Amino acid sequence: MISLDIKINEMKNNLVDKNIKAIRNNKLKKIKDEDKKKIEVKDEVFIKEYNYYVRLLKKIKKYINNKENIITIFDVENKEKNIVYIITTIDMQEISVGIPIKISVITGDTNYTYMDCTYYEREENSVLYINNFTSIKPNKGYGGILLKKLDYIISEINKKFIYYNLNDIKLIEGKMIANKNIISEKKLKKLYIKYGFEIDNKNNMKRNVLITL
Repeated sequence: MISLDIKINEMKNNLVDKNIKAIRNNKLKKIKDEDKKKIEVKDEVFIKEYNYYVRLLKKIKKYINNKENIITIFDVENKEKNIVYIITTIDMQEISVGIPIKISVITGDTNYTYMDCTYYEREENSVLYINNFTSIKPNKGYGGILLKKLDYIISEINKKFIYYNLNDIKLIEGKMIANKNIISEKKLKKLYIKYGFEIDNKNNMKRNVLITL
């Protein structure tokens, strides 16, 4: 039997390498409580980490086989000792109205952070408008990960837009709306400002994109 640490390393390598074929073909299953007695003693310390990556791969697989006209961008990031994925989906079916874009931080546990946005094309400064930005659990640091990577994510979106002859995103705008069950308005404002946003007294926010093609 292959030890759990070898299986963990294989899963982590596939995630870091963005090996979509290997992720899609992954057949490993979570170790349930009733199965733990079958695990060798030396492997018991790896069960929690093993299950984390099995769950993460299962979640990512749902994004791999997206329907037609959905563009998916995968990015990998580290959170403490664990790998998390930042997945961006772009719905090109709505191109004539404003293109829905969802940026999600996917983990192998119950943490989940997402940003619902809309792309509006303008002649000079096309906009990524943030409609909603929230997490399932507070104070886990995933919102900061997403905001820190936002310029890079936008640069990847802009690369995809070249194919559709769409103008680059050069501005980020939105309305700051705090889910008070998750984060206070004061803390959310502090988080946005930390990552370069200007916010007026009506909670309208904006900033320029720092990375452009």
